[in-house]
Amino acid sequence: MGVKLSPAFLCTRPGAEFIQEYCDNWEMQEGTPSATAEMVCSWRALEATLPPRQRILSDPFARGFLGPVRRRLVDGAASLPAPARRALLRRLDQALQGAVTFVLARHRAIDDLILATPSDQVVFMGAGYDTRLARLCERLRQSVVFEVDHPDTARRKAELADTVYVDAELAPTVAVKIDFARDSIERRLCEAGLNPDGRTLWIWEGVSMYLPAQAVRDTLKLFARLSGSNSLAVCDVLSDPRRTGLLANTQSQFLEVAMEWIYSEPFLWHCPQDQIASFFATCGLTVLEDLGIDDLVGRYEKRLRGWLEAAPSLRLVISEPK
Repeated sequence: MGVKLSPAFLCTRPGAEFIQEYCDNWEMQEGTPSATAEMVCSWRALEATLPPRQRILSDPFARGFLGPVRRRLVDGAASLPAPARRALLRRLDQALQGAVTFVLARHRAIDDLILATPSDQVVFMGAGYDTRLARLCERLRQSVVFEVDHPDTARRKAELADTVYVDAELAPTVAVKIDFARDSIERRLCEAGLNPDGRTLWIWEGVSMYLPAQAVRDTLKLFARLSGSNSLAVCDVLSDPRRTGLLANTQSQFLEVAMEWIYSEPFLWHCPQDQIASFFATCGLTVLEDLGIDDLVGRYEKRLRGWLEAAPSLRLVISEPK
């Protein structure tokens, strides 16, 4: 019988004091749209405090989308000597079992894919506080760009945009505000001008694990249905570590417990690694690449391993319509 993790168990591990403060301060932001989007944005902001050669990803705009408490935490880290900043981020990553490094490497890999892939359209599904319209401005100007998100998150991002970007050049974007519980994504995208026969690059980052399996399947089918030839879809998948026993059982639960403890946003869907290709195939997509954390992070820096290593459960999948 497997052992069920509890939030109290997380608090006994290395780095727990820092993580507890991190989470307590976050709870002061109650009511802020998409807590997960701001969490991921804060990791990019922390990474931007490192010397350039030590970064996986450079996002000078991420800090501007943080709430006041989280911004103070990032500014406090930025005031430390460079070695201390690096040690702090590594400590955070190890306490969260590699999730921070995976997310940063995932973001960088998607950047690289966008830069290397010609497309008529780029669709960011659940765009959150994505800043690629500034960071990848020259490339994205060559495509029609859609940012799809819940109205609350989209509204907050729009309100902060002028202050965050100041004089930065921005690629034009079409904001598509969707209440995912009520609206038809397909209808709203087509109303916004999406060409279903165009060469489209779908970016679905950090969303699928929070949805029921049927919603994931419907969204992947939408990618296949609204894509012309040479289109691509990239998304991450929560999978099971390819190991058995107590350690594997603990790993498979860790991220779910952490997210429910910190943000009350439980994981609802995962797919065993050996079933990813077949799951995508039933949605009309052929998997081209299925990248685990070692492959992904190894592109950009040496992997540092945590005490439990939950992040092997996370994978980045690139697919194309059949």
